[in-house]
Amino acid sequence: MLSRYYLCIAVTLSCLLTGCATTVVPSNEYLLMDQEAKNTTSISSDLLNKKQQVAQIQLLPIRVADYLAGNEMVLVSKQGEVFRSQQNLWAEPLAPQLSRITLQALIKRMPNVEWFGSQALVSSSEHLSIDVDTFYGDLNGMVHVAGRWKLISSSGQVLVSKEFVAQGRLPKSGYPALVQTLGKVWFHKVIDPMVKTLSSVDKGAVVEKNNTEK
Repeated sequence: MLSRYYLCIAVTLSCLLTGCATTVVPSNEYLLMDQEAKNTTSISSDLLNKKQQVAQIQLLPIRVADYLAGNEMVLVSKQGEVFRSQQNLWAEPLAPQLSRITLQALIKRMPNVEWFGSQALVSSSEHLSIDVDTFYGDLNGMVHVAGRWKLISSSGQVLVSKEFVAQGRLPKSGYPALVQTLGKVWFHKVIDPMVKTLSSVDKGAVVEKNNTEK
């Protein structure tokens, strides 16, 4: 027993001193970007009347499904088989990354609204919650993004409740194209329709629930 113990110690020391022959594959890390941010038009004051304008909205931390919560980029087959890339990773976990870039996009697109992130404590503001169930590529060159969002008044009343289901086709194969297409779908097929709805909310009425944005 002792001889085996000392043998293990010797092997460990040998690896530490000389370096074990292990091949380390470098990883690629990616961030979602609003590629057309400079060309995005904001909702100006003449399009938002005083009754409809929401003065303050706090974006709550975006929640993603558990299988999306890590740093690995995800592919899902039609049979529901999940593939996680170990060499192509999110540089920032998906949930906080979506929260950060979504807040930036909303500030740019709706400058007449005073936006707050999750770190602020604003009890008088309305709250925007977003849940993401789907955010991946498939094996046929398509990306899929789906979930739901709600606008909740400071008193807890649901003003808007909508689902979103969006897809996009990769312009070419590869993880950079996957990241680019996921970003385009998120900003143009999720955020932009959301902004359009928020800009027309009448704070005195509850908007019809469970409409799906495509």
